[in-house]
Amino acid sequence: MYWDCPSAFNASECDAIVALAGSRPGEAAPVWGGAGYEVNLAARRALTRFLDRSDETASLFGRLDALFAAAAERLGMAVGPLTEPVQVVEYGVGGHFNSWHSDAGADLLGRRVLSVSVELSELEAHEGGDLEIVPGTIGLRRTLPKGGARFFASRALHRVTPVIRGARRSLVAWTGAPPADRTSAPA
Repeated sequence: MYWDCPSAFNASECDAIVALAGSRPGEAAPVWGGAGYEVNLAARRALTRFLDRSDETASLFGRLDALFAAAAERLGMAVGPLTEPVQVVEYGVGGHFNSWHSDAGADLLGRRVLSVSVELSELEAHEGGDLEIVPGTIGLRRTLPKGGARFFASRALHRVTPVIRGARRSLVAWTGAPPADRTSAPA
């Protein structure tokens, strides 16, 4: 179950997001290891930068909140505004998130119900780096243009295939149920 919004952002907005993220320190993208987050290059090889909600990012977060609301309506869900930083992720040659995973594991129960991946690179800028979601997009190549967004249930298993040429940049974010409906993770 997913919904595509091919024109969520225009090319200049994507370039502005990449530039803003580039002003932040990058770090090796972590994965959940059961006891906490850790860098595991066999599972995920990417550089990530975080953008918090602030005056500087207010228009970006406002747009994402509106897009999440539209996607939730299309998918029959109820969501609230973003409460976590967004990530801008760069997958260079050899980069991947090859481990099938969910964005809403036990550590994030209730905090994440709907996920998005926004394409910040041109289609021809890379080969590989395809977002695969069980069951709908396994084995399918990327078709969304730069600025296109794919929304999907946070519990859906998904991965990013290895990049074999160029670099793929994306913005990823998650939102949860409306505040009154949120549950906290088990202790």
